[in-house]
Amino acid sequence: MAKMKQNSPQKVNRLDLHGYLVEDVADAVDRFIVQMTAQGKKVVHIMPGKGSGKVKEAVVSYLKLGGFPWKFENLANGKLNEGVLVVFLD
Repeated sequence: MAKMKQNSPQKVNRLDLHGYLVEDVADAVDRFIVQMTAQGKKVVHIMPGKGSGKVKEAVVSYLKLGGFPWKFENLANGKLNEGVLVVFLD
């Protein structure tokens, strides 16, 4: 089941996909996006992790098919965190 975390002070909504099987990713992401959209969220974070990259590929494929723009998270040091996708719902 999807784990949605809120981090203070930004209160960013996150879906943590660590430990998910590739075949479960689309359903988890779909449920998360539907729920976040219903709550009026405009930006969410999806954490596929780095691992083999297969879960991230499945998330990116889903986002492209759904027409959701995204980018990698920017870290405080200016580098990109390729383990977290920032998704724009609006």
